[in-house]
Amino acid sequence: MPARILIVDDNEMNLKMVSAILAKEGYETITALDATRALKTLDSGPPDLAILDVMMPDMDGFELCRRLRHRPDTAAIPIIILTALSELDERLKAFEAGADDFMAKPFQPQELVARVKVLLRRAAPSVAAQPEAQAEVTALFSLRGGVGVSTLATNLSIGLAQIWAQPVALVDLSLVNGVSALMLDLPLRNSWADLANIKVEEIDQEVVNRVLLKHASGVHVLAAPRRPEEAELLSGEQVTRTLEALSRQAHYLVLDLAHDFSEVTLAALDQADRILLLLSPELAAVRCASIALDAFRKIGYEAQKIHLVLNWTFKGKGLPRAEIEKTLGQKIEVVFPYAEDTLVAALTLGKPPTFTEPTSPVGALFEDLAYYWSKEEHKKNPPHPLPEGYMRVRERAKAKQQ
Repeated sequence: MPARILIVDDNEMNLKMVSAILAKEGYETITALDATRALKTLDSGPPDLAILDVMMPDMDGFELCRRLRHRPDTAAIPIIILTALSELDERLKAFEAGADDFMAKPFQPQELVARVKVLLRRAAPSVAAQPEAQAEVTALFSLRGGVGVSTLATNLSIGLAQIWAQPVALVDLSLVNGVSALMLDLPLRNSWADLANIKVEEIDQEVVNRVLLKHASGVHVLAAPRRPEEAELLSGEQVTRTLEALSRQAHYLVLDLAHDFSEVTLAALDQADRILLLLSPELAAVRCASIALDAFRKIGYEAQKIHLVLNWTFKGKGLPRAEIEKTLGQKIEVVFPYAEDTLVAALTLGKPPTFTEPTSPVGALFEDLAYYWSKEEHKKNPPHPLPEGYMRVRERAKAKQQ
């Protein structure tokens, strides 16, 4: 069956042009001259993809996009916004409304067709594989912001996906200001907000799959809500239930946590098999790490569950490693070197080095850390054929032994 594509534009010539381009590629097109008529077409069933103009008389394309995202039957369909405006604020409005892509007019027919094909491929069911074992859950945490929690969580997730070619879920639980989707250049068409109004007992694998965003690396992302007020609607019980559902279908869960001990954060920490406690070599970060370690002991977490990671976030001298370890009463397991230029560029473009430059020094380090924190059963029984990420890690290990 050809994909059905809804095209909405108040200019009839534009409607015919876009419809002709897509019909030539074998797609079935449905057209509407305004948002009201577009919503009426949904009575005959949802489309597989929607292309919306911005400037329309009764309701603009941004509002129509939001309405489609709030309908259960169209919440997950890919949406492209077309507009004669190309300013950055228009693009941001499109993505905040839940659009998957943005194209400025005029455009090349080949570009439209290519983007439609990519979005339809991405719209395939998210995590369909059912692994034999429960997921290993790694939580990344710090009471101090700016120490690289999101950066490490994102690149660790990609490394795991590239090494093992198995389902990996990155869960953004920094609900007020999470940036996992942004760091992967993924549009916020779905997020935790889609689960906020669902009863705990109704959250299952199928429901969770509908709100996951798929990255080209193979990582599936459960993104933070677009607006802070949406975060307040989630409970610790909903988070626990969601993580349990994800654990039954992914080999690895990576949790990007907020810098607090809220109900949601504690629910996630309880689910973790491993907690990576991040800090930088300065007094405030060490103090926050000390507070966190004390809280973990009071909660009753086993000592072997906590792993200290020192991230050198600035140039020049910082507190000596030995002094930090003495103060915290615990060894630092991993030290990540200063790499601001590489990471700032990656953050700006939404292109993590582990994905775009896995052979670069920073990309390789993230990938090697992903292997280091992988399941022992995977290390003993690697998949066949061997994924490219695994082969890179193996070659680097051989080179170090020579």
